[in-house]
Amino acid sequence: MFSPLEQFSVLPIWPLDDYDPFFFISNFDLHYIVFFIIFLLILIFTPFSFAVVPSMPQIIIEEIYFFILGTVEQQVTFKGIKFFPLILFNFIFILITNVFSLFPFSFTVTAQFLTVFILAFSFNVLFFFLGLSLNGLSFLYLFYRADLSLALRLLLVPIEIFSYSLRTISLSVRLFANMMAGHSLMHIITSFVIILLSPVPTIFDFFLIGLLFAIFTLELGVAFLQAFIFTILLSIYLNDAFNPRH
Repeated sequence: MFSPLEQFSVLPIWPLDDYDPFFFISNFDLHYIVFFIIFLLILIFTPFSFAVVPSMPQIIIEEIYFFILGTVEQQVTFKGIKFFPLILFNFIFILITNVFSLFPFSFTVTAQFLTVFILAFSFNVLFFFLGLSLNGLSFLYLFYRADLSLALRLLLVPIEIFSYSLRTISLSVRLFANMMAGHSLMHIITSFVIILLSPVPTIFDFFLIGLLFAIFTLELGVAFLQAFIFTILLSIYLNDAFNPRH
């Protein structure tokens, strides 16, 4: 790779020529399918291994389950529990794709802006029509501050509408930019470390390797943090659909 951004290029795997330009499998498709299979295997086989004395995988899955459940209950209360499976699925999907993108020769699905944009846009459209179906036209109170003077209300209405329309951009750009920036930083620093490593190991070499490990650990934390931020913002937006009045 000559550029840190080459790792985000969507390239055809099959066919490699222009034999069938309307159907091909890319590295994006391959990793997307792999991540989805991993997710299905977790959902299908993990419950059968549950025991009174939990194993480590069971503990991790239970902690994730109750962590997201608590987040939804805190933000939306019990009214939004019916949407908990959808939000949990979204969290696990982003977490799996973020974590597995740190492995060598992997692909960062969440660093594709169109992917995360469609994901965020779908949720925001869902929550908008959900708010209309639950509250009728009173859902529009989400853009109207009744506790302010008339002049400020008229001023803030277009600002609130504009802010609401930017939710899709803010959700997608935050995830996309953090994953792309973090992986690019790892690529750049790894390239420098490879150049600086000496044939005979020295203390400085161990320091460089420790630096790489620290950056990898930081990226692992960012992978979880971005999945959590995306999830908690979805819970807040879902709460607006149930409670549009300020």
